[in-house]
Amino acid sequence: MNTVVSDGGRGMAVVGDGSAASLGPGEVLAALAADVRLLRAHGPVAAFPVAVTVRDASQLSSALRALPSGTTALFLARTEADRARAAQAEMALTSTTPVITEQDTAGMALAAALLVTLRRAGMPPRSSRVVVTGARTLPMLVPLLMAAGVADIASWHETDTAAFPLDALAGDATAVIDLVGAAAGLPAEVPVLSPDPVGHLLALPGMLRALRETPLAGPGTDPLYRLDVHRACAGALAALTPVDRTLPDLTDPDLADCVARAATEALRAPFRESR
Repeated sequence: MNTVVSDGGRGMAVVGDGSAASLGPGEVLAALAADVRLLRAHGPVAAFPVAVTVRDASQLSSALRALPSGTTALFLARTEADRARAAQAEMALTSTTPVITEQDTAGMALAAALLVTLRRAGMPPRSSRVVVTGARTLPMLVPLLMAAGVADIASWHETDTAAFPLDALAGDATAVIDLVGAAAGLPAEVPVLSPDPVGHLLALPGMLRALRETPLAGPGTDPLYRLDVHRACAGALAALTPVDRTLPDLTDPDLADCVARAATEALRAPFRESR
């Protein structure tokens, strides 16, 4: 196991092992550092990048526990979804340091983009039909869309091509959320939503503020494993989206406040549902 900590070691650690995209240590650190620069410029969030070389979720958790004492929160990025979630859950059992994953925040952004798209089409979520390609790369997206009221969701994977071609499956879809770049050949009239390059950062500053204002009750508390929190953040992003975009701009001065208010209300509400 190897860890490279850059830029001081105080504030939120933006941690990744490159397993989500098969990146080398240097490439991982560069990608994480780019996220940190954006967060510092537009958050503003005190953060530092950490590239780790690990074999599994257990080693990742060990690396997270070994971070500098000035670490106030953890954001897992560029890390494979199941590994990130397993480390997040393990940390919740032993630590009060909040752990947010890129899958959490990217899912919030995509759900928000879908809500905006449906609203502009005059289509209530309960009347829509949505196809998600490569849903395994973002495991919480489909449950989040269900929590947001989307009534009909089809999950498509590349292994389904022979039996269920994507163009046939998406022919009567209200929208397609394309996580794996498979929707290039679909008819132009079918709205296709893909991950935004900075979408995973949009809800992060507000989430951090909400967790700071609503402290964790103790080890074993895992507020991000809650659909109501995710749904609240997605709704806040959708409400803040300007008319010429499908998501808010990271530079929007109201972004962190809007998400923080929504997340705080959800965190303070009774825990009625989990993912």
